[in-house]
Amino acid sequence: MAGRHKAQRESLNVIKSTEIKGDLVKNARRVYIRQIVRPDTKLPVLHNRVRVAPRYRSTFQANRPTLMA
Repeated sequence: MAGRHKAQRESLNVIKSTEIKGDLVKNARRVYIRQIVRPDTKLPVLHNRVRVAPRYRSTFQANRPTLMA
């Protein structure tokens, strides 16, 4: 829910959780979940922070961080 509906993590309440046994692709109820649980699924890495070498770091930075490398 947090990723799909853009809800805050703090706003979610877990009501029930169960373990899916057997083949995840066949036992998942929803189509979009079947797409994600495939073993060959690759997801993009978002917000990859480019780290600066320790000798060039400072306590306070005057500009915004670069999130896309």
